[in-house]
Amino acid sequence: MMTIRDAVSPEANHRLGSAITRPDQDRYGFVHVAHHLRLAIERLGRKGSAVIGIEGPWGSGKSSLLTLLETELRSKPEPRTFILKISPWLNGDSVSPVSSLLLPVAGIVDTEEMKQAPWWRWLWLWLRKRKKSAFIILQYLQTTSRHLASISDVAALIPGVPNTGSLFRALSKISLKEKKKTAAELRSDIATRLEKLDLSFIVLIDDLDRLEPEQAVEVVRLVKSVADFPRFRYILCYDRDVLASAVTTGMQVSDGATYLQKILQLTFSLPKPESFDLRREFTSGACALFCEVNGEEPDASIIAAIENAADNYGKQLNTPREVRLALDALSFRYPGVCDYVYFPDLCLLQLLRVTNAPLYDWIELYLTERSVVVSGDGMVSESDTFGLAEKLWNCLQMYGNDKAGTAFTLNEWIPGIRPQQDDDPGIFIEESEERETSATVSRRLASITYWRYYFAFSAPQNILLPEYFTELFALAARPDSAEKLASELLSRINSNGITSRTWFEHIVSQLTGRVIAGRSFEECAGLLRFFFNYNDGVRLLFTDRNAWFSWQTLGIEQVVHDLLRRMLSLKRKRTICLLSALFTRGSAWFWAAQFMRNLLVKNGLAQYYPAPEAERLLTDDELIMLRQSFAVRMRDRAVTDNLFIFDNLLRYMHAWEDIDLSNSVAHWVQAVCQNDDGFLNLLLRFRSTVHSSHQGTYLELRLEYFAELAAMSKEDIRSRLDRLAQQPEWSETVRELRNDSDE
Repeated sequence: MMTIRDAVSPEANHRLGSAITRPDQDRYGFVHVAHHLRLAIERLGRKGSAVIGIEGPWGSGKSSLLTLLETELRSKPEPRTFILKISPWLNGDSVSPVSSLLLPVAGIVDTEEMKQAPWWRWLWLWLRKRKKSAFIILQYLQTTSRHLASISDVAALIPGVPNTGSLFRALSKISLKEKKKTAAELRSDIATRLEKLDLSFIVLIDDLDRLEPEQAVEVVRLVKSVADFPRFRYILCYDRDVLASAVTTGMQVSDGATYLQKILQLTFSLPKPESFDLRREFTSGACALFCEVNGEEPDASIIAAIENAADNYGKQLNTPREVRLALDALSFRYPGVCDYVYFPDLCLLQLLRVTNAPLYDWIELYLTERSVVVSGDGMVSESDTFGLAEKLWNCLQMYGNDKAGTAFTLNEWIPGIRPQQDDDPGIFIEESEERETSATVSRRLASITYWRYYFAFSAPQNILLPEYFTELFALAARPDSAEKLASELLSRINSNGITSRTWFEHIVSQLTGRVIAGRSFEECAGLLRFFFNYNDGVRLLFTDRNAWFSWQTLGIEQVVHDLLRRMLSLKRKRTICLLSALFTRGSAWFWAAQFMRNLLVKNGLAQYYPAPEAERLLTDDELIMLRQSFAVRMRDRAVTDNLFIFDNLLRYMHAWEDIDLSNSVAHWVQAVCQNDDGFLNLLLRFRSTVHSSHQGTYLELRLEYFAELAAMSKEDIRSRLDRLAQQPEWSETVRELRNDSDE
């Protein structure tokens, strides 16, 4: 079975999207085009002359096609036909296109005459220095050249010129005063001698659309008049609009395109690659980069996500060069941030950066503003929100009626976006906690913890050195150092003095799957114990620092997931036994409930669609066993009596219902609601955090779920609140709840 490594190997495809140098690197069918183009050139015949234009926009593959055409021509050469390739753009101003062509021609003619003439005649012509064909060509060069530099100096700059040594040095001393023939006479003489020697030339000229107007005019002059010899066939590569504009400016004509029509007898428009081919090449190149950086092939879910991004936002790829630009940007960025990003999301951004730069810029601005709103550090005014929404609409208009231009499609990658309405800008929409958590766990672009990595060149420099993690894992591996490990990590929940993030957050962000993959079972087990015993305390410490703290921004669940994956791969039975002990006796039972729910969701055991098989940690049997034992613990009075320590019980209640399939949640809620104090405290903790662009961060109480658990109607709840509002000790609490209620 062919792998991605085989399909996109360095030998077969040195750099996807760049100009190819060998036929085996062709991925757009240019070999076939070059073959038929060679046949068409041969049909013109050696004795005639022609100027053929290969037209195509920048980056469409003209240089690649010209290289393949040259290979075709040299593989089946016509007799006594020489192929010359000129790149005026690479020569710069030091060498004129006329010199670039006539100097090699002079060298070739000189060599051919030496082959045909006896030695005594060659010596006689050498001494006379008048009738050698090479001499006449060089004399013609000096007559027609606008740059009268020493010919020997010029010849030294031209790659591939045959070494005629002393001949060039002697001819370079000729004075224009000694020339008695006009340019027209010299040209006629050259044509006659080429005919006599039976020589033919095919001249390939590339990159005309890169030239300054004056340089472009020089090439046009070369083809149109100076070197318009019989037996010369020219093949020119250019972007028609760009070259026409240069001719208009350089020759001061009214219509450069019409002027070019007088010179170019035949034109051939480079076939535009199918959009599907370009998207396929981008996907192949991206997967090859993933292999190179990670040392393994991407799994089916990553490939599908890359293809999804390419299918939606890669349709605007127009040329192989744009594919190369996107892949080069990926190659430049991904190795430095590979542990902190979800690769398909980075692929999406680089596609947008090439095909729709305004949208790329908008996304960075929007995510910057959104991070401030979600973190509770600020808000965005209504006018700024509508202005930002209008910019988004303008960016999406380029997609027309394609689904890439819809808010629904963009929302797959960028959070908080929906279709706009008259009174709704359609951005900064609150996302579900499940999506926020999932985005952070997967290091997605939608995560307010990881989104900045996608726009930075590499991981932030305020990170801890590898030596720190070596010491940390060594500490975790020692059974007698659990308290010392906890002290070290908990002490890191303080400002690092560089950014608003704590050192603890930086430690968690650097505990990536790549870092964990090389650790021993004991090292991973020590860290796992810390999280199962101290995560509830970590939550409270962060809440003390910031009342609006969002737990999912830490990304601890992904670290625990990676630790377990490593441990299961090393010692599965020991890992299951340890997990059972941690779920039933670990101190962080509040956090463990949500983690258990996440495991159930992945396996499809919590009324949600299951994750792909590769993302699941445990088998259904293993998970059901752990679920049953943990459900017993959740019903225990030691747990239920301490639930009011935590705010935002709503998520915990959802987790409890998914874990414990009995009616324990409803029984507990109804028991608590029997007294007024419990009823009000439970309502306070059922409020959830909402992030709004123009209202900031606030709490919202949604009564529907509470009413269902409490076996009360909304009207019953409102009536009870009305009664309690009459009592002085509860009036303030009731007013707060009414302000936060969704009713």
